[in-house]
Amino acid sequence: MSSSKHHLTEFLNSLYPLSSKTEELISQHSYTITLKKGAFLFKPGMDHRTLYFLVKGVVRGYRKFKGEEITTWLNEEQEMITSISNIGLEQECDEYIQTLTECELIGIAADMVEFLFANCPEIPVITKLLLEDNYRGAEERAFISRIPSAEDKFFRFVEKHPGLINRIPLKYSASYLGMRLETLCRIRSKRILTT
Repeated sequence: MSSSKHHLTEFLNSLYPLSSKTEELISQHSYTITLKKGAFLFKPGMDHRTLYFLVKGVVRGYRKFKGEEITTWLNEEQEMITSISNIGLEQECDEYIQTLTECELIGIAADMVEFLFANCPEIPVITKLLLEDNYRGAEERAFISRIPSAEDKFFRFVEKHPGLINRIPLKYSASYLGMRLETLCRIRSKRILTT
């Protein structure tokens, strides 16, 4: 098993123990890719039937509304990535998933994930845990979007993702937080001056 693929099985084992058979199947049917900053994992018209594990880097999900990009999520290392809104659907993905840094990922086709789900008893347990984690992330994003103060939104974001604000362009953080770039820059400058 390559060292990169080991990251995936190590991560899954941290959630729930994998059998040696499952580890072997994952190793045989997964692959490692490295993408440059700005590359797309998914966008409309691309095949979205792949699940990725982010070994290294930062990725964002966004959608377009009236020509504007609205960042809906940001993920760092040790996260599973796919177009959640299209899981199990055969329709075209309307989500964009883009690398914000150079990224190393491990991919596995959705068909193989379905095979693992049906034939490896630990995979449904892991899937449940991953969906619960994804739901908690969605709940946090919904909560941040409802915080009325831009400053409080920023501080909540930094509290939950302390290193992320310095790894990505501020325009994506501003979009994620639902505020203008100028507002985020002012809040961030004020925070730097007071620390």
